[in-house]
Amino acid sequence: MFKSFIWVIGMCLTWQLSAQEILPDGAQAAEPLHPLSLTTQERLWIKQHPTVGVAVRNGWMPVEFQLENQRHKGVSIQYLQKISQLTGLKFTIIDYHDDITNAEASVMTGIRGNQLTATGFKRLSTPYLDTPNAIYVAAHHGLYQRALTLNDLAHQTVAVFRGGPLAQRLKASVPGIKIKLVDVADEAFEYLDAGLADAYVGNELVLDYHLDFHKINSVRKVGMTPITSPVYMAVSQNDPALEGILNKATLHIGTNPPELMETWQRSPDHPLMKYQLAALAFFAVLLLIQLLKQYKTNKKQAVAAQHQIWFQANHDFLTKLPNRFQLKNELHQALQIAAQRGTRIAVMIMDLDNFKEINDTAGHAVGDEVLIAVAERIQSVIMPPNITARFGGDEFLIVVQEDASEEKLRTLCTRLITTMASPLKLQQKSFTVSISIGVAQFPDHSQQADELIMFADQALYQAKRTGKNKFILFNEGMHDVFTRRAQLSNALRYAVQRNQLHLQYQPIFNLTDLQCEKVEALLRWQHPEFGSISPAVFISIAEEYGYIIELGEWVFQQIMRDFTKINRQFGQVEICINISPLQFSQPAPIQQFISTLASNGIAGAQFCFEITEGLLLEASGNVIETLNSLQAQGIKLAIDDFGTGYSSLAYLNKFNIDYVKIDQSFIRHITDNQNDQALCKTIIFMGKQLNIKLIAEGVETLAQEVLLKEMGCQYSQGYYRARPVDLSA
Repeated sequence: MFKSFIWVIGMCLTWQLSAQEILPDGAQAAEPLHPLSLTTQERLWIKQHPTVGVAVRNGWMPVEFQLENQRHKGVSIQYLQKISQLTGLKFTIIDYHDDITNAEASVMTGIRGNQLTATGFKRLSTPYLDTPNAIYVAAHHGLYQRALTLNDLAHQTVAVFRGGPLAQRLKASVPGIKIKLVDVADEAFEYLDAGLADAYVGNELVLDYHLDFHKINSVRKVGMTPITSPVYMAVSQNDPALEGILNKATLHIGTNPPELMETWQRSPDHPLMKYQLAALAFFAVLLLIQLLKQYKTNKKQAVAAQHQIWFQANHDFLTKLPNRFQLKNELHQALQIAAQRGTRIAVMIMDLDNFKEINDTAGHAVGDEVLIAVAERIQSVIMPPNITARFGGDEFLIVVQEDASEEKLRTLCTRLITTMASPLKLQQKSFTVSISIGVAQFPDHSQQADELIMFADQALYQAKRTGKNKFILFNEGMHDVFTRRAQLSNALRYAVQRNQLHLQYQPIFNLTDLQCEKVEALLRWQHPEFGSISPAVFISIAEEYGYIIELGEWVFQQIMRDFTKINRQFGQVEICINISPLQFSQPAPIQQFISTLASNGIAGAQFCFEITEGLLLEASGNVIETLNSLQAQGIKLAIDDFGTGYSSLAYLNKFNIDYVKIDQSFIRHITDNQNDQALCKTIIFMGKQLNIKLIAEGVETLAQEVLLKEMGCQYSQGYYRARPVDLSA
């Protein structure tokens, strides 16, 4: 009797309403929703299809599952009920199996991220569920003493579900993390209990429900991660009208409807609860008032802890701004509101220029302070209802909801750049930070959140490529260029192994006797689909995406294969090879080339490396060591495109430069442009004083050649004397 009384008291303290069961045929209705605006064609489709088959899984609690009564339950079922109320569609539940086809069902639920394996289906654009991944540890583990973040998992062994991208994302986000893959949650719990894993990272909604349903107290949730697990529906590719209806419905209902989440979210009991309940049982009558006070205190602490966990999951730990996960939710809401009101909004992505230099020179602690200060300056300009979030690294994303006209956006970007211009005073030092900004507008550029972010990022990329410390508004041409560049980058990755590269050689003539004394090796790329790609295009792609080392190594090898033919076709000439500054950062192929020359008994004096001015301005120890190795072997050095870069006389005096190549932009109008004539005379005079020989690039007429010879230039290269040619067979 006494135990029954105590049990009633305990149930009063922990009692919760059970979740409403939703029948597959929609016999039980939830609260009414506003009807959805459908086209005439979509309404006709609904009339012509009285029932729609939906394939639902039966073992994924609480997303979708089936108990003894053979009725499907879970978030998916209740979400289908909402769609039914909203559209008038009637759904028939079909058991999902791995070989399901669109002949059996028109709709599938429970599609995790991009993992749609069934053929004949297309994933909807908006997830109906997007829940964060949480951190779980054994109750006896030392990590259970405090709330954890991803950073606390560095160098820890962490169990992760085998399917999906979570393992890779954790490896990319957490230094030194050790991943142990599992097939089911219980396997991970066994690893935690045995001490074979320090923590388990998984879907919070699913794991909390699992722990609560099976009354597991040995495993506890101790923190949240910013990584989320979206769940989508998929629709038959044969039903475009149904796809349109469901896309509108999911966009209207939204992701994670609060009433559904409240039904299925669980908070597993604290492991000390049974002892508290035992104490309650013993002292219930005498200490009831005190226990009620204690209950209220515990509830307040639980709310505070839940709020702390939510804040950690939805905000950046450093700047306290919303993080990528929270930003995604708020952006979706902002797009829905803008679509309903017919207003514009904009997405701005802001990136710090040369932030890596601050981290490298002042340390990451100062870098963190810089990010905090930058976040404060952004918030001094960007006011609510506009949203500022830290998007990752040194990137910030801003959602402009108030007056997102192009004129207003230009003004806002200018204010942000101006605000960042004044130096930051940190740790008794001054740091200057500049920013680049890319902007995309809704609905002008896209109506999808992911596309708006992608387009703003492309505009940011263009701003950084064209000078930094500026802003650029997205346009369609920019997307085409970005797409083309991505296609070329992917194709260039395989250019060497698919034998798409070849070399041409352009003669360089001595202006004294017009004899060919040198040839420049020029890399060419002939793609079967894109045709002949200009080196001005693909060399910059190779440098940006890290292919330049492989291309440079191929050039070295091909020149050695061509060496005999070069001498036979052009005579005993000096071979000029263009070298990227990035090749000096990984000099092994250059050293290998030097060794190959020595092993083949070829003098280094038959070669000249053409380098750019930027390499020599702040040359590192490795660069200087490599240059010394080249000159020790007799390989000459030429400064390519002289006059277009820094043109500092200091490095010419510091390094033993053999040639300077006058850029063709100065040669093009030399016969009728006094400024170009003056510049060329100055460069040639400087070369003479420093005992450096001059090579004029891009000489296309006799008049240009005569004038250059009169000025004292020693060599001519260009179409007037010879175009680049293939070697004879």
